[in-house]
Amino acid sequence: MRILMIMMGIVVFLSGCSTSVDPNPIKGNSTIDWVDFVKLNGDSYTGLYGRVLKNPDDVTDEVVGEVKFKVGDVVTNPNYKTKAGDAAFLEIGTKLYRVNGYKSEELIAAKDENQIGGYRLYAGDDFVKTLQLHYKDMPKDKVERVELYHFDQATPFNTLLNDDKERFIELLDHGKDTPNYRPQNKDGDPAYYQMVFYTDGPLGYAYSIADDGVNVFFYPWDTRVVDDEVRNWLNP
Repeated sequence: MRILMIMMGIVVFLSGCSTSVDPNPIKGNSTIDWVDFVKLNGDSYTGLYGRVLKNPDDVTDEVVGEVKFKVGDVVTNPNYKTKAGDAAFLEIGTKLYRVNGYKSEELIAAKDENQIGGYRLYAGDDFVKTLQLHYKDMPKDKVERVELYHFDQATPFNTLLNDDKERFIELLDHGKDTPNYRPQNKDGDPAYYQMVFYTDGPLGYAYSIADDGVNVFFYPWDTRVVDDEVRNWLNP
């Protein structure tokens, strides 16, 4: 199961969509699975879960917009047209801030204590296409440190530097690609973690890694099973 993946587009419509136009612009007969988005000043942004701010102080006090309507709560009409101030999951009144080094149509941030660095990032639809989000595209020779987090926690439980950092990356690189791998979760769900690789750039690279009790695996593209030695850092 892939987690924390960037999904492009605004909405994915599931079963039950009506082919007729519903006169109510909000209520309809469909179930809508909303992607995490926000729309401001004519620009559309998608939640950026594969990158993390290296320095949270790069978020300024300059407000570029505010959420006026949370569509995930009430919109069930697939013909609904999103407008400025709409967001899928951000609460009404949430402020979006400019990030130093980026144009407001490229990257903005919303305060969220549950996210690494204390902010949820949103990338403009054009800007996100320029980002290198896959593990293979990460400049590993420029990685300064690796931080490890329990899933859904914002404080790292381990920071890898120097030889530990190098060995950890080596194990990830030399794992065995296993596209059809299924978690061996006989004793419950796998334990999920996040790995954040910080380079000399302003955005770190974030990926998930999991331990199902039999194997440790992550998703550089297809599933890759890595050596058990990785547990030395996942279970310090």
